[in-house]
Amino acid sequence: MRHAVVLAGGGGTRLWPASRRARPKQLLALGGRAGESLLAATTRRLCPLVGGERVWVVTAAAQVPAARSAVLPDVPTRNVIGEPAARNTAAAIGLAAVVLFHQDPDAVLGVIPADQHVADEAAFRDTVARAFALAEARSAIVTIGLKPTRPETGYGWLELGEDIEGGGHRVRRFVEKPDRAAAEAYLAGGRHLWNGGMFFLRAARVLDELERHIPATHAALAEIAEALRAGGPAAAGQAASRVYPAVPSVSIDYAVMEKTEEILTLPGDFGWSDIGSWTALADVRPADAAGNVTQGLVVAHDARGNVAVCDEGTLVALLGVDDLVVVQAGNSVLVCPKDRAQDVRDIVRLLEQRKLDPHL
Repeated sequence: MRHAVVLAGGGGTRLWPASRRARPKQLLALGGRAGESLLAATTRRLCPLVGGERVWVVTAAAQVPAARSAVLPDVPTRNVIGEPAARNTAAAIGLAAVVLFHQDPDAVLGVIPADQHVADEAAFRDTVARAFALAEARSAIVTIGLKPTRPETGYGWLELGEDIEGGGHRVRRFVEKPDRAAAEAYLAGGRHLWNGGMFFLRAARVLDELERHIPATHAALAEIAEALRAGGPAAAGQAASRVYPAVPSVSIDYAVMEKTEEILTLPGDFGWSDIGSWTALADVRPADAAGNVTQGLVVAHDARGNVAVCDEGTLVALLGVDDLVVVQAGNSVLVCPKDRAQDVRDIVRLLEQRKLDPHL
């Protein structure tokens, strides 16, 4: 049976100061329907494909109440899984696989990040349905590769191998965030796609791959699985609190996808953006005549190519400035050149070092 697993545990530090510990990126309303968070939009898109009862959300334990509020009424509260500690995507997907394999040994997982914007939802659902079908038919790991529109250095890329029946390709290799020259070559060459972090595979395959490539993570998950079998969700939660914080913090891309065999990809073209930095807001919001992309009450005069965002009740005025990111959220303001938008996480690290928790 098909299940959608939504990964909603990221911190979204490149979207500070709007993205905070108490309200991370996936709970923000950025683009799409007015007032709808990225997490809510993601689960809404997936429910018609698998049914709300088979949509699962993996998030930080502290974010479980907020995540449940965001996805109700379509997704049952029991389907929101809290991680005792942030241990990156390999552990998060493994934890979901443990829960789903216990319920359904034949479960096929569609792993989707919570922080994506999709412009063409019909095309998205069609591509996801094809990815599920390919994973079921070939017992393979299937990813969706996004058609690139620019030489993006903030995304991972997929290098395509030979074509397969049905319009897909084998994946020759994963390329993690290339430099500008390489990204321009990938865009021009036509044999690379963006890696959107969407994976389709059986729950049993997840656990097999983790055992092969990250045995420490698999051992911890095996303890949780045994507790689940013997004592149910409460016992599993106790076991997870004990063993999960010590597992390696590593992404599924690095731990498994770059090392395993037989990965397939289907090209996707549905107006995708992961809104990974403030400059990506241009993917989901229209620009004015001077190229400024804004959210909130922003007044711009003799200003071009800026991104400006502010809270309701606040005004941001731009005068005689070009190519800046200006974001006001709560008690903090960010100002940086657009070409430094990927470096905003450095500010978050600095705030952590200085213990400026009220701004985090």
